Amino acid sequence: MFIFDVETLGKKSDAAILSMACIHFDVDKKPTPEELKTNAFFVKLDAQDQLKRLNRTITKSSVDWWAKQCFNVKNKSFFPKPDDVKLEDGLEMMRQWSKQFGNTKKEWVWARGNLDQLVLDDAEEQLQIEPVFHYSRWRDVRTAIDFLYESDSGYCKVDYNDFDPALHITKHDPIDDCIYDVMMLIYGVKSST
Repeated sequence: MFIFDVETLGKKSDAAILSMACIHFDVDKKPTPEELKTNAFFVKLDAQDQLKRLNRTITKSSVDWWAKQCFNVKNKSFFPKPDDVKLEDGLEMMRQWSKQFGNTKKEWVWARGNLDQLVLDDAEEQLQIEPVFHYSRWRDVRTAIDFLYESDSGYCKVDYNDFDPALHITKHDPIDDCIYDVMMLIYGVKSST
């Protein structure tokens, strides 16, 4: 299975994409957080190029939201860097990375909600490139967690050694967001209330 996360400059399907992360995981092998992080794909994208050349969009509310995030998260995804990658190149990099795992229709692709899929699908359609992940393979993490662990928030406790999201996860770091969702899917527990 794969888990995917994007960081964007908006909440619409045509939003400029700042960064993308993806992790392949095997539920049966019970991966550790460290293994998930080591095996993660990450690419920082050139948002300015997307805004100018591709007319992708940006919203003031998203920029304001980014301004409130911690420096490490902004530095990873928000601040422009000289080696930022063009969107189509980043998608090709992810496609090539995914091939080592087969990337077949039997491999589900998880995301938190549907924005990640919509943004990725819109970018691929705009660029007229074949999707990295076919639309029928996508699954929603929040729904699975709520169903499996009787949650109503899309989050649950994780029963894994000393794993504490407050200590081990930086919110809105796309790799950490993927890791947290995998940990909940595999090691989640029902609330005691």
